[in-house]
Amino acid sequence: METLKKIYKRNKELDHIFMEKYEKKEPMYFEKNCIEFLVEFGEFVNETKCFKYWSIKKPKMDDVYEEFADCITMILTMYYVLDLEIDELTEHHKSDNVLEVINYIYSQGSKLMNKINEDLVKDLLSNLFYLAELLNLDKEEIYKTLTYKQDKVEERLNSDY
Repeated sequence: METLKKIYKRNKELDHIFMEKYEKKEPMYFEKNCIEFLVEFGEFVNETKCFKYWSIKKPKMDDVYEEFADCITMILTMYYVLDLEIDELTEHHKSDNVLEVINYIYSQGSKLMNKINEDLVKDLLSNLFYLAELLNLDKEEIYKTLTYKQDKVEERLNSDY
């Protein structure tokens, strides 16, 4: 949890810079981030290949971790916008069926457009980490990839990207 708190602290700093640069010019900022979360989540699920029963290709784990990091980053941005702190993860969905948890996350993520609230955002973060656990993703690799992605964001914010 301490590593996640450190990542969130840096994410807040980057979000602050980002919002100074873009938010005031961008109508429906939060709603667009909700859609971005759903897109990133779809990209993550696609990379895992967990639903592609017809495919013989193994997932490229670097891509899986990068897409997962994008999902977490979007949720951490929502934490920042709602001025939330990460103390602990809330209780996750009770199923141990990967497809049910994916569907649950999609459902909860879709609700954000109409019902922006703290509990929903906290639920998404908890269930993302639960899904990572079900998919046997390594937490250290997740944190390493999150740090790498933050470095890329910082680079972009300091350039004319």
